Amino acid sequence: MTENSAPLAPRTAVALHGRRGAALILTLLISVAIAAMAIGAVMLASGAQTSTHFTAREASLQAAADGGLEIIRDSLNRGVFDSLVPDSGFTIIANAVPVYDALGTPVPRVTQSLYVGRTGGRTGGAATAGQYGSNFASAISIISDQRGAVAARRLLLTQDSWAKYAIAVNNWSSSSYYGCAESISGPVHSNTTIRLQPGCSSPKTAFAGPVSVVNSISNQSSGDFLAGVQVGASPIPWPTPARINLMRQYAQDADAAAPTGDYDLVSRTLGAKNAGLRIEFLVIDVNGDGVIDENEGFMRVWVPANSSDSVLAYATGRKWPTVPVGVAAGGDPNVISRNCGAVTQIDATGPTQFFTASAIFTQTTGTTANKRDAVRAALQSGTRRCYLGGDPHLFASTGGVNTPDSLLTTTPGGDADLGWWRKRRSGALSAVASARPADAAYLIPLGANPEFKGVVFVQGDVAISGRLRGRVTVFATGNIILADDILYQNSPGTRCETDGDMLGLVATKDAVIEDNNLQTPFNVSDVLYGGFDDTNDANYNAFIMATGSGGTTDGNWYGEWVAPPWTVPSLSWSGDASAVAMHCGEAPNGCVRVTGGIAEGRIDNGTYISHRFGWGEAHTYDPCGAVNPPPYFPTTGRFSASRYYELDPVWLRQLTIAQYFAKLQGQ
Repeated sequence: MTENSAPLAPRTAVALHGRRGAALILTLLISVAIAAMAIGAVMLASGAQTSTHFTAREASLQAAADGGLEIIRDSLNRGVFDSLVPDSGFTIIANAVPVYDALGTPVPRVTQSLYVGRTGGRTGGAATAGQYGSNFASAISIISDQRGAVAARRLLLTQDSWAKYAIAVNNWSSSSYYGCAESISGPVHSNTTIRLQPGCSSPKTAFAGPVSVVNSISNQSSGDFLAGVQVGASPIPWPTPARINLMRQYAQDADAAAPTGDYDLVSRTLGAKNAGLRIEFLVIDVNGDGVIDENEGFMRVWVPANSSDSVLAYATGRKWPTVPVGVAAGGDPNVISRNCGAVTQIDATGPTQFFTASAIFTQTTGTTANKRDAVRAALQSGTRRCYLGGDPHLFASTGGVNTPDSLLTTTPGGDADLGWWRKRRSGALSAVASARPADAAYLIPLGANPEFKGVVFVQGDVAISGRLRGRVTVFATGNIILADDILYQNSPGTRCETDGDMLGLVATKDAVIEDNNLQTPFNVSDVLYGGFDDTNDANYNAFIMATGSGGTTDGNWYGEWVAPPWTVPSLSWSGDASAVAMHCGEAPNGCVRVTGGIAEGRIDNGTYISHRFGWGEAHTYDPCGAVNPPPYFPTTGRFSASRYYELDPVWLRQLTIAQYFAKLQGQ
């Protein structure tokens, strides 16, 4: 080692310059961020709370508004409709009154105002409400609080029609009952009781729809109530004759040029089974497209010449009231009928065509016995048929289609004047005149008349038959006589929209299945013959209502030969045979089928009396009656909710309540 070795160089120290306050700034930034997040969370929570509070407040106001609508509906359903809902204007039910909660405590700082008024039909107001009737009302409920929040709601109310029921009864006064194994397909209501056959077990009387009865159900254990039963229900006000008479104005309104002509009619009888007027519905393919449209439904009206027995018997095809000398009435009641006949020849010479019994008897040569035997042969042949008075088939020159004019009908077969088809007072429609020039003047339009409101009004009794296209209700101050089948062009239940077919038949007295040659068998040479119509059964597509005049003698639906005071030779009324319906196979007159509904002011009678007389029953409810009932069909006085509307309170305040109801009544 040498002493002069060089020493090691010293290490150089690196100076580090400190960043004063950086940690503090970072801390502050983190603190601000955390504070911002906290404030945001607070704000979000506050906003959510405010939103929740606002939503709850809004829901509370709307619920209160809905509750107000139900208060209005309940008020209407307490039987004060006319006093609450005037023909024009509106009624204030409540004006800025407190709102109460479920415990009856006033809700702080909240008030409600309730209004109700009529709403017009869909074609222009209460007086021109078309086929829908003046049975709409609107309820308006406005809820306000002191902070300026407002909820406004409107409820469209529809007054329930009696067509909502398959069976409705005001007074079940007889011992008639529903039998075991019978079935009722729709809703049922009775303002008194319902009677069932005792001891039904397997099968029972089946009720497919809901049943309500004011009193009790006799032998209730015999029934199978598939949709429930309510005993002790509230009575529903029954239609009165005064209400029905109000419908006449709608019939008159349908033809301003002839207000007492086409749809406002007068019968020659009142309270009779042989009606002094008859209406036949028919369809005509006016445009020839193969489809029967809404405006291709018509009716024609037969007017008997007078009210004598023969004239009225001819009008509705009843058994002829007289027979020639030498002919036993019981064995051959229709030997000179002007409704019944057959395709035959007279004395085996001349044309082979349809001749009435009267023509055969008159034109056949020989003795009375020869004439009688010629009629017997015709009425026992396979071509035998009976027709209602004035039917085109009774007149060879019409081709069995065109409505015969008065030059023919006043002298059918050379006989006396029996009546005529009524011409339309306003003249034939041009389109119909082109399609059916031979009889267009007799065809009264239904849907093709824009003024027609669906109402035909008859003062007295009227017989109904035919095929309907359209929506019509016939009101009669007397009896509705079911003279022959009544069918819809579109099958019942298939088109519940407003362009479907719907018929209402409303009688102030009774609704009667007529004992005539088209629907019941009669003797030929002391042998009971049926099949004088297209079928032995009676088929009626309609909602039938016999309201009754308020007394104790009418308001029934029945077959003509069924109940006291009408008697049948050698037979007496038997309570054991008085069930409201019997099996169709047991009934000599066949089956009566109502596809629609039946409403009776009283049940004193039925349709079946014994193995020799009467109809069995097999009815079907048409649910379209509850959706779009027949025009102006009597209503129950109760309202159901139809549609809810939320209203803009600012818009409503600017328009005013009065103007809003004026708009509603003009719809």
